[in-house]
Amino acid sequence: MEDYFTELRRKEADLVLLVLASQGISADYVKKNDSFDIIIKNRDEKIAGLAIEKFFAENNNAEQKYSEPPLSWQSPAVFIIMIALSLIHYYLWHSGTHWQTIKEYGSSGLYIMQKEYFRGITALMLHADIEHLAGNLVGLFIFATGVFSMTGYGRGSLLILSSGFLGNITNAYFKKGAYLSIGASTCVLGAAGILTALQIFEKRKTSISTIRIFAPFAAGMALLGLLSGGENTDISAHLFGFLWGFFLGIIYKTIFTEKNITHSDNVICSLAAITIILSAWMKWF
Repeated sequence: MEDYFTELRRKEADLVLLVLASQGISADYVKKNDSFDIIIKNRDEKIAGLAIEKFFAENNNAEQKYSEPPLSWQSPAVFIIMIALSLIHYYLWHSGTHWQTIKEYGSSGLYIMQKEYFRGITALMLHADIEHLAGNLVGLFIFATGVFSMTGYGRGSLLILSSGFLGNITNAYFKKGAYLSIGASTCVLGAAGILTALQIFEKRKTSISTIRIFAPFAAGMALLGLLSGGENTDISAHLFGFLWGFFLGIIYKTIFTEKNITHSDNVICSLAAITIILSAWMKWF
């Protein structure tokens, strides 16, 4: 027997032992101060080296191919969305068409029940005043950036837009009245729901505790309550936005188990989101 892998941390030593055991190689470790040395038989030295080299080469390639994009608080896509919402509000307010546009494009159970589904999209881009807009921009900056960092800005845009649209449509079918609901807050809560689902999947990789796995969901529901406590807030729209976001996040992680986000994915999904938005403003659905 001789030392083969030396000065390893405990987790590294356990991993090496596991790999060697999977190849039928007998090995053990000895502790030396704060590190560990792996000892194997001399005759197994060559095959052990090849097994460990192959294992780390394969896993390094997988990590490079499927690595998550780093979280960036300077995401250009988020700022583009924020600027677009600001320009829409500025134009409508200064053109004198603000309230008329809200009546014509705001989310309303009365009109959505008459199959004016475009309102579920257009209402997300309309705001009552600058305070309303500013609050939603802050929420999008925080949560959309988080979603984009884990899904890419293209897929993330479609997920968030879909959660907001489905939240508004579901809210209309439950409330059915002649109310008018506007604002990107349904998307903000949708993004929070998406992040909650993604975090639950991440927890599953490292924890077997049911309580710890579903802690992000509890945190998301607490956030829902925190962001839905203002005056004239459509709480049900927020709830449905969050729940749809959570559901879409689960579907996303079920389909895209490997994080192979490409530039073409982002471009195609972004164009799809833009097409849906333009179609809504043209009342095509």
